[in-house]
Parts: sequence; C-alpha cells; structure tokens
Amino acid sequence: MKLYTKTICPKCLWVKSELQRAGLEAEMINIDQDEQAKQKIIEAGFFSVPVLEFEGKLIGDVKAVISQIELIAQ
Repeated sequence: MKLYTKTICPKCLWVKSELQRAGLEAEMINIDQDEQAKQKIIEAGFFSVPVLEFEGKLIGDVKAVISQIELIAQ
C-alpha cells in the first residue's frame, strides 16, 4: 500500500492519522520530492493528493480512501 502526499496537505495528514489509528502502514511518497511519482498520478488522472495505491488500484477521493482504510483494518 502506498500513499501519495505533498509536503503541505491537510487532507494528507488526516489520511495518515487514519492509517495510524487503524494500525496500518503505508509507504509514504511525497510528490514534491519524487517527480516520477507525481507524473504517475497525473497520468492516472489525479490532480490532487492524497492518492492511495492499494492492490494496484489508485484511489483519489478522500472519503473513498478513508473507507478503504476502514475495510482493510477489519
């Protein structure tokens, strides 16, 4: 599981805290520091973060990301 984030991103902090609360770990990828990752999510049609990559699927809607975290944690 990977979480694409930016340096300053309140929604990213929220998702990170939800991951922590659920006891889950994800590889954090800061697109401000990784141009290749930034291009990957742009090419996938996302123009904002956070974007969660889980089982090869990219999820960009924050509510859908939180829902996915809850499902994984069960």
